[in-house]
Amino acid sequence: MAELAANPIDGHFDFAHLQAIHRHLLGDLYEWAGEIRTIDTAPGDLGILHDPPAAIPGELDRVFTDINSGVYVNHHSHEAFVQDLAGHWGDLTSVHPFVDGNSRTQRVFFDQLARDVGWAIEWRELSADAVQAARNFAYIDGGTILADVLRPAIKPVTEVPMDSIATAPRENVMTFPAHWQAMIEHYDTMPEQTYTWASQIKPEAPQHDPQTTEIRPAPKPAAPEPELADLDTTKFHTHWSPEVDHQLMNSRTIPQHSSRPEGPRL
Repeated sequence: MAELAANPIDGHFDFAHLQAIHRHLLGDLYEWAGEIRTIDTAPGDLGILHDPPAAIPGELDRVFTDINSGVYVNHHSHEAFVQDLAGHWGDLTSVHPFVDGNSRTQRVFFDQLARDVGWAIEWRELSADAVQAARNFAYIDGGTILADVLRPAIKPVTEVPMDSIATAPRENVMTFPAHWQAMIEHYDTMPEQTYTWASQIKPEAPQHDPQTTEIRPAPKPAAPEPELADLDTTKFHTHWSPEVDHQLMNSRTIPQHSSRPEGPRL
């Protein structure tokens, strides 16, 4: 990560660029680094699946066409950048083009993309567990909560050191399962409000005193290997055929909430 922060891999922010980053990070570990996966995968026991292999090429073409459509070129608005970054990152999380190493690769890719258009991600202010949970939850809400998580850490590029991506992440007061539970509760009860948590660093608060930014109490620690909560499916409807495109497990369908007209950003 530190090496790539100082010497980014040249590319055009297309899939070939993402592949080059993946090969650089994992080429010494996997002989298939950079190759599109041909097996089904899922992000743990969350009740959702990554895109099936047959759908990956089409989804990659859609996502990278949108990334390179010019949406980032004229981003003078902080909020516009946050929304598009969250949408595209959520998309690639669901596509999950490689068998392993997707999170590391996408982190480098989007860090480089942000800096290329004048913004930067202050990784030292992000909770890794919150980001990971929100990236996967984008399958459900189109990236709304991911935007909430990323927003306070998106800053002008001149304000964030190049090696921020290589620094140790914040201590995770809330675990991934706790965030996942909280995101389901948030989505079912108050989706119009910003997702926050007790230990989150806010831009107006000093970083050494995160307690002053508490919005609501953190959920109680869950028992070991808790059963993850189900979503309220009464508000859902189907947008795609599960045989050829995105699919949900446990008979769930895709929610109406979306950042684009034809369905959620997957």
